[in-house]
Amino acid sequence: MKFSLINITEQSGALISGYWVQDHIGSLASACEAARATEAANSNKITVAVVAELSSTTPALGFYTNLRRLNVDP
Repeated sequence: MKFSLINITEQSGALISGYWVQDHIGSLASACEAARATEAANSNKITVAVVAELSSTTPALGFYTNLRRLNVDP
């Protein structure tokens, strides 16, 4: 499956807004691991959500709103 990782700027329930970080191919569990690793690489100063793959030819630096978050923090 394909997922996108988003740097969250706003969250309301399961809906988030934020900036595209990277795409991920694999399972939801491996996408969640990639999100946690991305947070750690940024000294845990950002929160990264996993969403369904964004269909865009140029997602870099893209800001997206009202995306459904697939991963839930423990």
